[in-house]
Amino acid sequence: MGQADGRTRLQWFVAVALILICGVVVARAGGWLARPAASRPVAQVVGDDAGDDQATTSFDAAMVRKRAALAVHPEPGADRAHIARELRAAAAKAGAGGLTDATFAVFSADMLDYLVPEMTFVFDEGVTVERGEAFIRDFKPGDVAFTLVEPVLVHDLTFAVIPAAGVTAAAAKKQEDREGILADSLNHYQTTVQRAGLTVRYFGAIISDGQVLAVRAAMGRAAQVPAGQVQVEATEPGPGVDLTHGIPSLKDAPHRHS
Repeated sequence: MGQADGRTRLQWFVAVALILICGVVVARAGGWLARPAASRPVAQVVGDDAGDDQATTSFDAAMVRKRAALAVHPEPGADRAHIARELRAAAAKAGAGGLTDATFAVFSADMLDYLVPEMTFVFDEGVTVERGEAFIRDFKPGDVAFTLVEPVLVHDLTFAVIPAAGVTAAAAKKQEDREGILADSLNHYQTTVQRAGLTVRYFGAIISDGQVLAVRAAMGRAAQVPAGQVQVEATEPGPGVDLTHGIPSLKDAPHRHS
């Protein structure tokens, strides 16, 4: 009877030990013990910061828009500021909307193998590739050697944060500028200091989740609040582009140039 009780106690001890060991292994594999819950990312990270290819992101739908983009290759020695002024004035006169500055990174890798433009503009929402082509065909500054219009995907995001008590929005902006993380992650962006808080608008090539999280963390530090309190929203209403199944084909319009 004593031996049976001893074996029972031993079996029970072994079973409990195995459960504990399995729990530790699972926890480590899942990252539970690797970092505390408070330091987990505020969104699921897509780890594609992707070199020459377009970054993948879970910040899609209304935050990602399909637009027509204009690539411009000036003549040698041409005045880029003069070209930009002429193009914007002509677009407004022709009813083709506004032209927003962007980097060449908005274009596809295939297009960039063909041409890396020195100047890039994105047409307003609703201006089709065909409309953009018609505009640039009818009007082209004399100091432009080459143009091309292509459909692209762009991120149009607004980050917003309300600073902690005792921290002003102006002070948070100064801290962000001093740290420089936003400039590194977004390159071009617009910061607005408001009475209640701070907003940062980014419009340009698709950025990865890692870059979005870096911006949220930087804004949180500057505002002295957790990164999770930095909101990310679409700047414009509308359905946008669903990237659940990857980057959709934009080849409905071929490369066209003049």
